[in-house]
Amino acid sequence: MIDKTLINTLTEMAKEEKKVNEFKKRLRVKGKVVAKGLTKKGNITITVKEKDDDFKFTILKSHKESFALAEKLEAGRSVSVMGIPKFRMIICTKLKVLDKGIDGSRQRKLEVE
Repeated sequence: MIDKTLINTLTEMAKEEKKVNEFKKRLRVKGKVVAKGLTKKGNITITVKEKDDDFKFTILKSHKESFALAEKLEAGRSVSVMGIPKFRMIICTKLKVLDKGIDGSRQRKLEVE
């Protein structure tokens, strides 16, 4: 019999690394909702503007909590969205409305003379 402790340890390490890499690939955006629409199949699409970039997220009907929250969203609300980039779309995995809003101010360094 071959001792499989090393193989089992390596398998678990590979699973952990795969999970970490999948989490790193997720897109995280904080911004304002610019547009909201429906797809042919009844899923909701929202466009979020972060600084100069627009990101189009698709919220699936099967994600009940996010879908219910997205139905109540209006344009101009500040949101935090996390999604997984798939073929030609970004599928929303987490949607959160920000109560404080996004601060549009810029920071500048003070020069001391």
